[in-house]
Amino acid sequence: METSKIKNRIRDNIEHGNERILRIINAIIETEEKEVPQLPKEILDERWKHHQENPEEGKTWEEVKSVLQKKYGV
Repeated sequence: METSKIKNRIRDNIEHGNERILRIINAIIETEEKEVPQLPKEILDERWKHHQENPEEGKTWEEVKSVLQKKYGV
């Protein structure tokens, strides 16, 4: 999709006060404003290995999504 069309869609949602969309956009802006620390490759490799050896310890996408919805109201 062209940038101008994306801007128009966002502008329309902002102007019409779509609260859900406004919260999502705000969460994205807040995330972008924060400096996100980068994990060293060694730590990522270690965590990946642990996940491969213990996949049952992870969470499903539905569990993750539910936590995010409760936390951010989106």
